[in-house]
Amino acid sequence: MSGKRPAEYLSGITVVEIGGRLSAGVCGSLLAEIGADVFFVEPPAGASTASGKWANRNLFAAGKHSIVFNPADDRRDEMLLRLVQSADVILLSSDVDSAYGDTLVAAWRKTAIVCDFTAFGKEGPLADEPFSDVMVQAVSGIAHTTGLADGPPVVLRVPVMEYSTGVYGAAAIIAALTARDRTGEIQTIDMALYDCAVNSLATFLPEHFGGGAPARVGNQHTMGTPWNAYMARDGWILICSASDPPWQRICDVMGTPQWAGDPKYATLNARLAHKDEVDQIVQEWVGRHDVAHCIERLMASDIACGPILKIEDTAQDPNLEHRSSIQYLDDPLSGKRVRIPGALLRTDTCRGRIPDRIPEPGDAREFAESFIQAKHDNRCPCPEADGPALPLQGIRVLEIGQYTTAPLSCRHLATLGAEVLKIEPKEGDAARKWPPHIGDESLFFTMSNAGKTSLAIDLQSEKGQQIFAQLVESADVLVENLKPGSLARRGFDWKRLAQINSRLIYCAISGFGADSAYGQRPAFDTVLQAMTGMMDANAFEGMPLKAGVSACDFMGGEIGLLFVLAALRNRQRTGKGDFLDISMQDVSVWMTATLWETKDGSDQESQMLECADGYVLACGSMDQMKALADDARWSQLTRSDVLEELTARTVKCAPVRTIAEMMDHPQTKARSLMLSKQDESGLSWPLLGSPLKLSTTQPLIDSLIGRPEKVDASVLDRLKVFSRPV
Repeated sequence: MSGKRPAEYLSGITVVEIGGRLSAGVCGSLLAEIGADVFFVEPPAGASTASGKWANRNLFAAGKHSIVFNPADDRRDEMLLRLVQSADVILLSSDVDSAYGDTLVAAWRKTAIVCDFTAFGKEGPLADEPFSDVMVQAVSGIAHTTGLADGPPVVLRVPVMEYSTGVYGAAAIIAALTARDRTGEIQTIDMALYDCAVNSLATFLPEHFGGGAPARVGNQHTMGTPWNAYMARDGWILICSASDPPWQRICDVMGTPQWAGDPKYATLNARLAHKDEVDQIVQEWVGRHDVAHCIERLMASDIACGPILKIEDTAQDPNLEHRSSIQYLDDPLSGKRVRIPGALLRTDTCRGRIPDRIPEPGDAREFAESFIQAKHDNRCPCPEADGPALPLQGIRVLEIGQYTTAPLSCRHLATLGAEVLKIEPKEGDAARKWPPHIGDESLFFTMSNAGKTSLAIDLQSEKGQQIFAQLVESADVLVENLKPGSLARRGFDWKRLAQINSRLIYCAISGFGADSAYGQRPAFDTVLQAMTGMMDANAFEGMPLKAGVSACDFMGGEIGLLFVLAALRNRQRTGKGDFLDISMQDVSVWMTATLWETKDGSDQESQMLECADGYVLACGSMDQMKALADDARWSQLTRSDVLEELTARTVKCAPVRTIAEMMDHPQTKARSLMLSKQDESGLSWPLLGSPLKLSTTQPLIDSLIGRPEKVDASVLDRLKVFSRPV
């Protein structure tokens, strides 16, 4: 896709990025990539820049216009005040840098969408607490899910919650811009790391609601085995197997076919009951070979696997090189050549804007003066408001999704007003069988697919393909996370889909992208964590460690949501559809960028303290953390006692909550993060509340997904699809 023109999805949109949180920087960078003009408001030289996004200035300033503002001295900076007044979008972080907000935000007129990134949002007992990413991990239950089964909780060094909140914030902004275009309504957006953290626990919450107690499993998986990190002669590899056929092929690769038929290991349930023994068998084979040999043999048998790369080695990954996922720019402050991420957006018509420079502090003041005047001269009057409506009202989405990524994207599209038709095989999606269940339906499946209508279509049959073509003709969006080429093999490549419907937005989400050096290579979330440096960054006592939450899966789904919303808005301008090629590997390596220059992207260390009734996370300087680690008293004290003592010593700290404790906490209830809905039989189902908190067009979860409905002429007629003979 080289040579494609830069994206203009947000052409004409002005963003003023004030907030100092990483999430504000992530959001601003994504909006700049898809065409917005982003003004990067930064503190003067000599100000404290050791934390938040300022510790990674080169990363978050790239591709933006720099404006230096001193809240103490520049209160009468008329140029900056006029810039704020001309903005379409303003990004804040009111819990960590209120001085900027107090000084600048008061200046805008009621024409800007204001998105405020905070740890806990504006409601609840924790509102305005300026917790860091790792402290939010502690109180939300994320830390409780990461680590070895017999070890302490572990916080992720990759700031996944800041990145997740930044992406969701960008999606909420485009939804708000869409609503503004339609009705003239200007609204505020309240984005909280905590809300996004709770949403990220979708794979653990079903166990909780099913009566279990979700816990840490290290690099293993509760639903599949062998699934673990294994030590080869020259490094670590990750192997994933979730069913019986891959296990049989693994046994053939190892030269031990007898294990495939052994009653202790022949079925998935049997292997799960003996997973440690299975791991020993695989480790014995892996340990005799080097990484390259193991990967070559396993890939030849279509086994999901990958080397566990160090962050510094990802730049040599063949697919990341093929997709130009890592770029290099000169940092004007250090004089060094530094790495920055390439564009995440790759479409049939354009490519995300890749920064061509890192600006010097304040170098955009002269440009800003002319920009403000041009913006003023060209500002279009907003339409008169005719009452709030969900941004995607009237949009039809087709989903061919399984497990997490595409279902997540489409669940959020449904909450924004879209009609989502989930296309399942006639026997139903495999995830419907995942335990635990309420009645005969999976909790995970139901929580992941709220708000959708299920249609049973056999895409391998001529009749099913004809029905699918009719649905495509009626649709605005198609989202799928199949292996690349799966739809094309059924006669529906992008060329044909565009012929059927030239206004279609087709979003394909896959492990390594449709345009890939790896072809049909299978990928699970954990493989991508391994191959992008995430597991290396999170190593615990020398062992690479995966995140408990499926970080690559849900972030791939979030990026899909964002780019679909942006492409739909762009279609209003061009009248044409587009093909979106989303690589979860691109997204995963992009999330590690704060660690590229330094192994730890934070200015603070953290220490996990074991107490008599759980754990407390403490954050501070290296000397502080060493002193705390050496103190043996903590295990004799309760979490409350430890928190009280650390607070008195002005040490930042947070309790490490279990998922059950998080669910019972007033903050979760205050933010409406868990909802309940009854089905027709009276059974009550838990559903995730939306983390996109828009003040006027708040996303709505209005229905449960039903059983797959067989499609015939009457169904097509009800869906207002032109009913050709089928």
